[in-house]
Order: sequence, then structure tokens, then C-alpha cells
Amino acid sequence: MTEAFSVATQWHGAIPREAFAIIMQGTRVLLRESSLAQEVGDSLADRLPKYSDMLWHIDAEAEWHFMGQFSGVWGDTPVMAWSLSIAPDGFIWIDVRSLLASLTPASYDLLGRSMQVLEWADKHRFCGRCGGPMQAHSRGERARVCAPCGSSIYPRINPCVIAIISRGDELLLAQSTRFTNGMYSALAGFMEVGESAEQTLIREVREEVGVEISNIRYHASQSWPFSSSLMIGFFAEYVGGEIICQEDEIVDAQFFHYEQLPLLPPKGSIARALIDQFITERQTHHA
Repeated sequence: MTEAFSVATQWHGAIPREAFAIIMQGTRVLLRESSLAQEVGDSLADRLPKYSDMLWHIDAEAEWHFMGQFSGVWGDTPVMAWSLSIAPDGFIWIDVRSLLASLTPASYDLLGRSMQVLEWADKHRFCGRCGGPMQAHSRGERARVCAPCGSSIYPRINPCVIAIISRGDELLLAQSTRFTNGMYSALAGFMEVGESAEQTLIREVREEVGVEISNIRYHASQSWPFSSSLMIGFFAEYVGGEIICQEDEIVDAQFFHYEQLPLLPPKGSIARALIDQFITERQTHHA
């Protein structure tokens, strides 16, 4: 049986002891230490704590969120998430980014959703309109409602475009000022009010590296939890222009031959998926 994650927002009654407990601190998740996990396997389910493991470490008043059902060889099991700083013996904090290459799609969806819901809940404890305390939605929707003024806040999703710009057998990759390990990735940027995804891509590429593109083709999308983004992936072709990097955003940008690439983003990211797809297509073309 393969893993599956089904989203849900409402749970009635006490938390069952066998429920999975997603305990997060920013982008870090609490998992069993590797030495313990290796005795039972390497999947996320093997390393996630159960509520019974956390029962005596979580305050009864601590806010939790029902994520849905995580299913696999272990059965159909509910998942609850907390934003806490506890780390009992036998458990360690792991940055979710370091897990990307090893997560199944269901595990990725589970961790990504949990991270985004917890961040949203933490940032909306009080109303931005009147300053009143926010509380859970009365009908169980994933929303915060202000008791004094009635304003409601739902989790925000930030649409972002990302693309591989090709020139024959070469692809344009850039090193962001945020990358400290020398990694190069696809160009990306957030959509602005009133823009289509294609308009955003043309603007971002022009702003960040100064080149013009055409033949924009949609490939796939990915929920990206590190900034509650929806990454919308494209392929496009270089038309013209000299590469001029936007100094506050881009350290370096170059066209690389698909057989001579620099350090790339990790497996599991849509940036890497776009790059790998380009490589496959060029290899097929030359076969």
C-alpha cells in the first residue's frame, strides 16, 4: 500500500493516542533520532512521533490543528499539528528542506501543509483590523475569526512563477543572493496585483537578468511551504538581450550546457524538476 494524505479540517472528540503528532518550530520538524528510526524503517511515518509519545510533554491548553488522515501500511491514521519547542529524549529537530529528496509526495504534502497552517495560525492571533483576539471558525473552516468585529482570515497563498529559459542546449540559471552554498537555480518571482502568470514571468526575467523571452509553456505547479507559495513552473525560450544581473537579487547568471551544470537545487523542488525535465528532453533529442 502506498502512502496517501487526505486533507480535513474538523476533528471531534479527544485526540487518539495513535495519532501522528507533527511538532514544528518554524521550518524544523521533530523526528525520531536516526538510530531509532533505522530499526523500523526510513519513511516519514517511522520517524514521526505519535501523540502517545508527546502526551506528557504537551500542555493540555496548547493549540493544535487537525491536518487530515495519513494512510499507508500502518493504516488510516489522523494527524494533529502543534507549534512547540519541545524535544523529548529520542527525538531531534530536522529542517524540512533537508528532507525534500527523501519525502514521498504524500509525506511532502503533509509536512508542507502542516508548516503553512502553523505559520498562519501563529501570525494571526490578533485581528489586523481592530486588534481583537482571533478564534477558530465556528463551522470548522480553516479560518480565524475576530470575536469583536467579525473579520475572518484564511491561510494566504502567494503565487510565484519559476522558469527554465532555454537557448538550444543551454539553460539560464542564476545564483540568488540568498544562496550561500554556490547553488544555481531557475529564475523565479512573485506575482503582483493585476498580472497574469505569463506577464509576471516576462517582467521578472527582464528585471533580474535583463533578457527577453518568448514561447512560454506551462509545465507544472508545486505548493512550496517555505513562504506559503504556489510555484507555477514554465519553460520559455531566450529571444535576446545581454545578461545584466539585478545586484540586490542576483549574484551571477549564466547559460549552462545541459551536460555541464553547476550545483543544482535538491530533488523534490520544482526548480530541480524543471531542470531534470530539460535535460531529459535534450538527451532524447540528441539520442
